Amino acid sequence: MENNILSQLINNLPQYIWWKDLNSTFLGCNDNLLYYLELKHRKELVGKTDYELFSKKEADAFTKTDREIMSTGKAQLNFEECITLPGQGKRWLSTSKVPMFDDDKNIIGTIGMFSDITALKTMQITIDEHNKELLERSYQLEQANKALELANIDLEKFTFATSHDLKGPVRTMINFADLLKEKEENNLDDTSLQYIDFICSSANRMGTLIDDILNYARTGAEELVSKPIDLKSLVARKIIDMKLLINSKSAVLNINLPTDKVNCYPHMIGLIFNNLIINGIKYNQSSTPTINCTYSESEDYWVFLVEDNGIGINPKFAKQIFEPFRRLVGENYEGSGIGLSICKRVAKLHNGDIWLEETKQGNTVFKFNISKNL
Repeated sequence: MENNILSQLINNLPQYIWWKDLNSTFLGCNDNLLYYLELKHRKELVGKTDYELFSKKEADAFTKTDREIMSTGKAQLNFEECITLPGQGKRWLSTSKVPMFDDDKNIIGTIGMFSDITALKTMQITIDEHNKELLERSYQLEQANKALELANIDLEKFTFATSHDLKGPVRTMINFADLLKEKEENNLDDTSLQYIDFICSSANRMGTLIDDILNYARTGAEELVSKPIDLKSLVARKIIDMKLLINSKSAVLNINLPTDKVNCYPHMIGLIFNNLIINGIKYNQSSTPTINCTYSESEDYWVFLVEDNGIGINPKFAKQIFEPFRRLVGENYEGSGIGLSICKRVAKLHNGDIWLEETKQGNTVFKFNISKNL
C-alpha cells in the first residue's frame, strides 16, 4: 500500500525524476521522464548509463556530479545543466541530486530530478544579449558625447581667443578714425566727415559684437564655481553700470529680489539680468521705459521675472529669439542678437531654463529659473 502511494506521488509530480546505482546505472524513473526522453517503456532506460543515452560530453558531466554526491554524501541542488535531445535541440535544466541510502545509512546510489527551464533560460539569454547591446550602445553614445563635448570646448576656446584678438584692431580703427577727424575736421567737407562717422559707428558696433561673442564663449569656457550671493546687491551694481543708458531714456526700474542669499554662478547670473534689463530699455518706444524684476520660489528652484513695456515680441518667435545672432528688429535698434542666447546658456548652466511669457498687454515678459541644488 505504502509503495503504491509513493509510486503514484512520484509519477504525478511535475518534475522529471530518476534514481541510479553506484555505477550511475539507471534503476528507475517516473512517467514524466520517459515522456520527456520520448521513451515508450522503462526497459529503454533501466539498466543503461548516461553514455548510452546522451553525448559523451554530457554523460561525463552527469557522471562526475553523481560521483561527487556519492563520495561526499552531500546533495547538489538547483544547478543548471543542459542536454541535447533528438528533434528538440538544446534544452536547459534546473537539476537537483541527492545521495540514495539503504536501511543502514549506506550510500547505494543517487536520486535526481529536474525541471525544464529552456523558455526561461532563452528569455534570460535574450535579455542578457539585449542588455549587452544596450551597454555597448550606451558606451558608444558616451564616447560620442565626450568627443562632442571636447569639440564644443575647443570651439568655445577658439571663439574666445579669436574674439579677444579682434578687439585690438577694432580699437585701433576707432582711435585712428577719431584722430583723423580731430586733425582734419577743418579741412574736410561734410560728406567726408560723415564717412568718418560711419567708420567709427561701424567699428563701435563691431566692438559691441566682439564683446557679446566673448561673453557667449565665456559662458562655456570659464571654470564655474557656485556660491551664495546677495542678488539684490549684484543687480544694483549692474544698474550703476547702466546709469548712462537709464538716464538717457528716463527709464524706471522696479527691483524686487530675494533678501536671502542665492546660490549661483555670480558673473553668469549677472549677465542674464544685465541683458534683460538693457533689452527692456533699448527696445522701447515708451516715453518712460519701465522694467519690473520680481521673483518666486519653489522647493527646488528660484524663478525670476523681468517685464518691460517695450516694443514686445511676437509669441511665434518665442523659441527663435534664443538662437545666436537671431535679430527680429530692424536696423533702428542696435544689437548683435547674442544677448538672449547668452541668457539661455547661463540658465542651462544653472540647471534651469528661460522662456518668453505671453501677455495680453503686449508687454515683454521673460521668466527664468535656476536650481537651488548646484
